Amino acid sequence: MNQIIREYLITFLHPFKTHEVLRESRALTKPLVLASELKEQEIQYKTGLSFIEVMSISWVMAIINGIYSIGMIYFGYVTGMFMSESDTLSSLISNNISLEYQKILISWSILQVIIFPITLWFYAKVWTVIIRFFGSLFEFEGNLEEVTAQVVNHSIVTNLFLVIPIFGEMIRHFCSIIYLFAGLRSNMSFSILQSLITVCSPLIIFVLFIVLGIIYFTSLFAML
Repeated sequence: MNQIIREYLITFLHPFKTHEVLRESRALTKPLVLASELKEQEIQYKTGLSFIEVMSISWVMAIINGIYSIGMIYFGYVTGMFMSESDTLSSLISNNISLEYQKILISWSILQVIIFPITLWFYAKVWTVIIRFFGSLFEFEGNLEEVTAQVVNHSIVTNLFLVIPIFGEMIRHFCSIIYLFAGLRSNMSFSILQSLITVCSPLIIFVLFIVLGIIYFTSLFAML
């Protein structure tokens, strides 16, 4: 477990270097060895963190973030109650703030923690499909499935940012793109342009759908 945590932190601190090590380890030519030495050599071959490993540690980060969220919601409720009792401060808060509303927010925070592994699994599957597609398109040489798993799994370490209150969630989303870029650039040896196209492809597809939707509805209204 200590080794997993150590690799998690090293990947978080040195994403480009970690992927370089994985690429170099994969590129090493294995010499002929005795059967008794085979197990030791296989251990030296670095495959990186698995999805279960990064998900387990990231879930702990999500629990900590959930505790932060619930604490801030409760603090906001207590502050609101205090301000509502003051004649000078009561006008600064909304009359719509109630205990039921706070319960909904707390329930949502707890639900986010519970379904965190599912959302992380969905994130991994989406990016796996995207990276495999562009890996095939750019004619990646090597075990595409294995390397794609390395790139996606090691981008999940950005969940460590969840320990930062308030801004951790936003920082995590932004940095996950950088960590994916690091994997594409240093592990799969994509060019800068190829890496940018890959990480920006969801946004490009989203914009394309919006443009097509606008064109469709514009044409539909023009026919009326």
